[in-house]
Amino acid sequence: MPPKPKISREAMLKGALDLVRDQGWDALNARNLASRLGCSTQPIFSHFSAMEELKAAVLQEAEQLYNTAMWAGLQDGGEDFLGMGMAYIDFARTEPQLFQLLFMSGSMVQGDLTSIAGTTEGDDQVIAFLSSNTGLSLDEAQKLYTTLWFAVHGIASLLATNGGKIDEQEARSVLRHTFKGVIYSLKQEREDVH
Repeated sequence: MPPKPKISREAMLKGALDLVRDQGWDALNARNLASRLGCSTQPIFSHFSAMEELKAAVLQEAEQLYNTAMWAGLQDGGEDFLGMGMAYIDFARTEPQLFQLLFMSGSMVQGDLTSIAGTTEGDDQVIAFLSSNTGLSLDEAQKLYTTLWFAVHGIASLLATNGGKIDEQEARSVLRHTFKGVIYSLKQEREDVH
């Protein structure tokens, strides 16, 4: 019977996540992780059958950190859904490597850009929240969410990739104007149909 690994699966996963945070997704390999943990590569493969399994676990952990940040932003947002948008921007600012992994790499669902919003865990609840707080239908709330996501993602991408800066009040102003403008436009479209 092989000896029990001295480094736990949780410690290994935390080390891998920290490696990605510091050096990016491409740096995650058995040799770099072993060096970071001060062990050989053997313990890694005691817990994970292959690097693909470890990478999937790291990706899942990054998604969980992101989802936690977004829900906290939604709860603390106060006015007009701004909290979640600001949380997204803050996630890009504080976790640029994880942001790039989740939203600027091959791990992101590809396809029709207008359908991106609504494809991740929890999006249905966010869209329902928007609908109930704005008087928009679910379809209109989906369009609002998609448009807001485009605006927020643009700001966040600039922050995550080149260390750009934007004052929090300026970001809030951009999001507030986008939010109100899209709601107004969607309600106008509804009136024009009737």
